[in-house]
Amino acid sequence: MNSEMIKFFLSGGVPSGFVDSEGKIDTNVKMTDLLYLLIRLPEMGTLLEKIHTERSPFFVICHLPSDFKKSPTVWQFHFLPLFGHDKEYLGTFFHAHEFLFLSPLEYVDGMQPYAVTTEKPNKLFTAKEWEVLFLALHRLNSKEIARRLNIATRTAEKHINILYEKVNVHSACQLRAFGKSKGFNRYIPFELCNSDAVSSNYSCEF
Repeated sequence: MNSEMIKFFLSGGVPSGFVDSEGKIDTNVKMTDLLYLLIRLPEMGTLLEKIHTERSPFFVICHLPSDFKKSPTVWQFHFLPLFGHDKEYLGTFFHAHEFLFLSPLEYVDGMQPYAVTTEKPNKLFTAKEWEVLFLALHRLNSKEIARRLNIATRTAEKHINILYEKVNVHSACQLRAFGKSKGFNRYIPFELCNSDAVSSNYSCEF
């Protein structure tokens, strides 16, 4: 990437950076701040390794910790390897934005994409119940939830019934309405971020 292009992304307002073929990384201020949040996490090493070895476009969704004043956030990083005219690898351009979530059915309902968080809204449910609730809010039935979480169908049904009792509802429709009214649909359990439990449209990967 030539120096003019590097200057262009370094001066932009979007968190971005470039890794050249020798492994040198240039980032603008906003990307530097994001990478600083990841520096102490084990995912950082895996991410750097993937940048240096992957030779096709890919994306990564990361859970970023925050300070006591802010909730943890979920960010999506996009990576685009660049090649010269003779197909030599020049480096990888990357940029990031806050992850916006929207399931197809919510799109049909006319909703707008929204930012998500991995911070539990409250202590009303156990960790497993939050996972079940997340999948139930996106209209998965008990068999589908059981398969995604690798648990028995009867166990998934038990969790769903407990959710019904805790929030005093009697159907999946009522549970979804309750969850959205409380903003629970904006929460993604961190345990699902590196799991096949989340569909490929918004899965987290490293």
